[in-house]
Amino acid sequence: MTTHQQDAPLLRQRKGDVEWLIFNRPRVRNALSSDMEQALFEAVKAIAQDGSAKAVVFTGMRGEKPAFMAGADMGALAKAADPEEAIAIEREAETLIVAIEALRIPTVAAMAGACVGQGALLASACDVRIAAPSLRFGFPIARTVGNCLSLMNYARLISMLGEAATKEMIFSARLLGADDLLATRSIRAIVADDEIDDRAQEVAEALTRLAPLTLWATRQALLRLRDHGVPSDGDDDILTACYGSRDMQEAISAFLAKREPQWLGR
Repeated sequence: MTTHQQDAPLLRQRKGDVEWLIFNRPRVRNALSSDMEQALFEAVKAIAQDGSAKAVVFTGMRGEKPAFMAGADMGALAKAADPEEAIAIEREAETLIVAIEALRIPTVAAMAGACVGQGALLASACDVRIAAPSLRFGFPIARTVGNCLSLMNYARLISMLGEAATKEMIFSARLLGADDLLATRSIRAIVADDEIDDRAQEVAEALTRLAPLTLWATRQALLRLRDHGVPSDGDDDILTACYGSRDMQEAISAFLAKREPQWLGR
């Protein structure tokens, strides 16, 4: 692997019939940058067009500590005070998640360490998830950024965790561990950090030996049932109310200054 490839925000590896997409910003716990988001979208599109892979594994490059994806870069959120920018951020993120859900082959999330915000949404879009004991999954936005999710993303989380668990996660502003997700059957197994790559490959290879049309049809049917009744433009008001708020700008400033935000509810 060349130095240029090692420095790329996303790495691709092929292991037999399984394509691996590896988030590669370990110094910032693989936080999603615009470059990584674009690279992910292009890679997913290329996998769909090529058609030779029979499964995809998503995971994060390990730094000093393991991390799947620690949310999005805070710099991008700092620009979201403008209502149009807030909507654009959500819609662009939705484009990537929809592309993952539209793949005709099974997808696996191998999660360790931080799996927060955009990382948690990406994992929720995968068909199968496995987790290391180090996993910390969720959306602590009620104590960190003060924004909200789109209706589609709330629907994804409810589909994965259930409504009560989703609400408890947001209202407690805590990150869930692997045991929490196993209790909701959101993950298939808990695997040691140093074994998770091997297990992810095993799980992906097992999926490639099953009837591909059955797996694809099941995913698409469940997505249609999940998305039934979710309006495509029914959340602009709640998104702009949060993203354009004084609270969110204060929260970003507080995060960067490493202090507690002062919430005013406006």
